[in-house]
Amino acid sequence: MDIREKYTEEELIEMFDDMLDEVYPMFNMGQLLFYPSYILKSCDPIAYDISFDEYLDHLQEQEDEE
Repeated sequence: MDIREKYTEEELIEMFDDMLDEVYPMFNMGQLLFYPSYILKSCDPIAYDISFDEYLDHLQEQEDEE
């Protein structure tokens, strides 16, 4: 089954952001804390999109193995 049929786009984005936020530490600047997913999405949306596509490929590979 195609991973995009199993989950909505919003669910996939949320899963990807959650993964980034679990793997990488939050960035602290003074009194402010920033989530890694927010930093990547805001500072380099192209890298975010590429990473998201790679994440989907990984999920699809896992789905195909099951």
